[in-house]
Amino acid sequence: MLKLASLFKWHIEARYSALNVKPCTFSEAISKNFAIATFIKKVSEGQCPLMLDFDEVETDNSHTIGVFRTKTGGTSKEPKSVLRTTQSWIKSFEVINSLQKEKENYLIFGDLTHSLALYGMVEALYLGHNVHHVQKLRSKSEVKALVKFEPTFIYITPTQIRFVSSFLINLPSTLHVFVGGGRLNSQTREMAKQIFPNAVLNLFYGSSETSFITISDEFTPVGSVGKAFPNVKIKVEDSGPHEKRIWVKSDYLFLKYAQGSNKNVVWQDDWLTIGEYGKIDTDGYLFLLSEGNSRITIADTTMETYEIEDKLKTAENVIDAAVWKIENQLSDYRIVAAVATNGEVYSDNLYDALKEINPIFRPKKIYKISLNEWPLLSSGKTDLRALKSQHHDQ
Repeated sequence: MLKLASLFKWHIEARYSALNVKPCTFSEAISKNFAIATFIKKVSEGQCPLMLDFDEVETDNSHTIGVFRTKTGGTSKEPKSVLRTTQSWIKSFEVINSLQKEKENYLIFGDLTHSLALYGMVEALYLGHNVHHVQKLRSKSEVKALVKFEPTFIYITPTQIRFVSSFLINLPSTLHVFVGGGRLNSQTREMAKQIFPNAVLNLFYGSSETSFITISDEFTPVGSVGKAFPNVKIKVEDSGPHEKRIWVKSDYLFLKYAQGSNKNVVWQDDWLTIGEYGKIDTDGYLFLLSEGNSRITIADTTMETYEIEDKLKTAENVIDAAVWKIENQLSDYRIVAAVATNGEVYSDNLYDALKEINPIFRPKKIYKISLNEWPLLSSGKTDLRALKSQHHDQ
């Protein structure tokens, strides 16, 4: 097992590259003011950095040595920043390192302001691998560069998989794909298999506050997010007002919020809950129960928004979809949808895709947004708040 240090380091054999950036060492990256190099340098100096937009790094010297800050995903709520120790990530680097037999080519998608992209980047550089960063996959030159890189190990979100699929990319060199940040439905899973035909897909469940909670394998039942990640303990409340609330105990947990708060996040001794609910079967597989804000109830009938989204994603030239509810004075809710398009999309095809959905849950309006205009968070997830803001009163 690799002996790991207590602070982040850029391994002497690690190389960083991006579009128009040739593979470079730590000293070369520092001389060019690359944000990831600055971030690691600040951590190694005992400062408390936070990756900001536009490749800037903010520092805060008021905290203990060996801590840093990251931003939460903020899919439907205002993003927050969390404070965590370097050890909370290094412990999981140890687990991932045990799966690797040789030097890897990491491919990281998305803005480094998001914890998943930043985690994958720091892990790769810490363990001595090559890493190629694709901030936004928007051009043929980006596609050409990542294909030439021949990635073997990838961190990615389901939304990013769908975007990559629109470029008809095939990456046979990839052997391990870790998918986080959302549900991996059957259609997106099939897209992943086409992009990464030789890869093992590892869907993991976690959050910015908890890091890894569970990870799936080839035996994971449909609908489950997998079993506990190594060195994680999970328990579910079996009674009371918060029956089935999930609690986690591990070395990967955050310390506290550096900015913002969340009333659903509660500490109890060494156990943490982020306010999500689920159940564990007799084989140890965790099944999540949907959050309230993704559930719509009309006339005493309930449906999850993802069920509508999954149907819309089956329509021709639809890459992604989002569904939300707007309170309606005349009824329970008005349901609105938007789809990310890559080519001509006909309304008839969209509603035909929804023919199996109860008519009361079919969106009265479906907005068509070109793929290049589809709002994404730095986390690689759809920016639902932006969609709601743009189309709330239209």
